[in-house]
Amino acid sequence: MNQSVSAPSLLHPHIPFWVAVLIACVSSFMVVMDGAIVNVALPSMQTDLHMSRSQVQWVVDAYLLCLGGFMLLAARASDLYGRKLILQSGLTIFTLASLVGGLASDPTMLLVARAIQGVGASALATSTLSVIVAVCPSNSAKMSAISAWAASSSIASAMGVVIGGALTSLLNWRWVMFVNVPIGLLLMFGVGFCLQSPSKRKTGAKLDLGGAISVTLGMGMFIFAIMQSVDLGWSSTTVRIAFCASAVLISSFVWIQATAAQPLIPLSIFKLHSVRMGNVVVLCLGASLTASSFFLSIVLQQLAAYNALDTGLALLPMGLSLALAAIVSRPLMDRGWRRLPFLGGIVSALGLIWISVLPVNPVYLTDVLGPTLLIGLGLGLMLMSAAHTALAGVPSKEAGVASGLFNTSRQLGAALGIAALSTLAHEVIANVPGNTSAVVQLQAYHAAFLGAAVLSVIAAFTSLALSPLPHKPSTH
Repeated sequence: MNQSVSAPSLLHPHIPFWVAVLIACVSSFMVVMDGAIVNVALPSMQTDLHMSRSQVQWVVDAYLLCLGGFMLLAARASDLYGRKLILQSGLTIFTLASLVGGLASDPTMLLVARAIQGVGASALATSTLSVIVAVCPSNSAKMSAISAWAASSSIASAMGVVIGGALTSLLNWRWVMFVNVPIGLLLMFGVGFCLQSPSKRKTGAKLDLGGAISVTLGMGMFIFAIMQSVDLGWSSTTVRIAFCASAVLISSFVWIQATAAQPLIPLSIFKLHSVRMGNVVVLCLGASLTASSFFLSIVLQQLAAYNALDTGLALLPMGLSLALAAIVSRPLMDRGWRRLPFLGGIVSALGLIWISVLPVNPVYLTDVLGPTLLIGLGLGLMLMSAAHTALAGVPSKEAGVASGLFNTSRQLGAALGIAALSTLAHEVIANVPGNTSAVVQLQAYHAAFLGAAVLSVIAAFTSLALSPLPHKPSTH
């Protein structure tokens, strides 16, 4: 009976549930695509807006930080104020920020727009799945809809690099931002037409706004300190102040979580071994996944003389192999593949080691296609299986918080990974005399790829500390 009454409470009468599922899938597609579509346009953004290398990194990190930092807050707001309101708010914020980003006349305007985009994306990332769960009239329909939602997210990452390359080459980089505007407007209309607000709102619950702001600013200051160390040195006053500010903010976040009546993350959840180990795996996975695409896009365009469209097409097989591996990972686990996170981590590390010897004039089939297929395959195998394995050891009452925490860790890990590995690359350049040559710069990116490989190996071996999922014998 619960399922039969849940759909009408969110859907307007006579609206088929699949319309809401389609809106959720397209919204999720747009958010995931935005994380990939910008990577290919970064060199063009840098040239047009005269951006420094740290500002280029913040184009990605500002988005990821706000996406991860506000994700749990958005999920709580969706429960408290209703899924329609939060989904509409997320679409409005994301769409307007995309328009502002496309119109940016200087780096500051673009970076602020990207941060606000991340806030909107956090609402979309958390509310789309909850809409699917609420509107589906049966368990079988729900499982099919969730599969479609997961597939749309996986395919978006692959298609983002091609769409970004095409828009940047055929038009200009601003269209990787403008493309979200018509899609966002259509989705806003669809949400308003199909979904209705709850007749009653929950009372007594509170939003932990202080927790969300303190953790986002704390991580942001930490990343800022790492980036500034490249130009100013680790002993500079600016870097030290930034690290101290980060420590204060993150300590404030922990204190807020320990004392708040309704914290974003109950600290007791970290008593669970699977949560501690699982978050290490997901942090490293997020870092390897995002950093590999980030650096590959820059290397292929700036050093190997690929244009944006060629870069997107070159990275498409990596995205497709990642999507395919993510989709098949759950059936493989059901058939007895109990250590997929470990296997995926090792496979992706091999691909990253292979790409770390990329020559200045690469041959696509051997120097680019081979290693990127391995990277995509390995990270795809980890993407779904690591979360499934980690959540298997979490009590059902804590599963929602743990799942949200893993998603947050993945985004924050991605932001930290780009900052740390970019710093590693620039340290290599700084320590080589005459460091402007293409060979020296390529050596620096080689170091970044090796760093990503190390993170992938750490994720692989940490996953061995998780209890493997029990084998489910086939019923056929």
